[in-house]
Amino acid sequence: MSLTYGSLFSGVGGIDLGLDRAGFTPLWQSEIDAYASRVLAKHWPTTPNLGDITTVDWSTVERPDLICGGYPCPPFSVAGDRLGSDDPRHLWPVMADAIRVLRPTFVLLENVTGHLSLGFDAVLGDLDELGFDAEWSVVSACAVGAPHMRKRLFCLAYPQGKRWGGW
Repeated sequence: MSLTYGSLFSGVGGIDLGLDRAGFTPLWQSEIDAYASRVLAKHWPTTPNLGDITTVDWSTVERPDLICGGYPCPPFSVAGDRLGSDDPRHLWPVMADAIRVLRPTFVLLENVTGHLSLGFDAVLGDLDELGFDAEWSVVSACAVGAPHMRKRLFCLAYPQGKRWGGW
């Protein structure tokens, strides 16, 4: 039996591809960009795209073992205005609602490193209220073979008190 995942802010499926290669099975994806949606449809033709997550009724969506997503980073990026929760592109609360309703066992988040100094504490607080512990790290693209630095924040959340050996 493989673990299942639901992908929010799927883009062209980078996280999804990694999860597939790790043996996970996709239940659904959510992406609104037309080009990215065409790429998803080509590579995951049988996986439904839920579209705009702000309009999804999560009570009608199949519960995955893991919800993943790289929610929009402009609210936190040092390259932008850093408006945080005041930015209309701040969609973490919508992702938190999906997690609240679907109650996955695991949550995998990805964002810019600027999030560590703006808003990530609120995300961790929300995860705690939802019953999750979390661990996070910054990984640079060159650490995994890319010819550039591009550091990214990754966070894995799991049920409180359920940390197991090997981490």
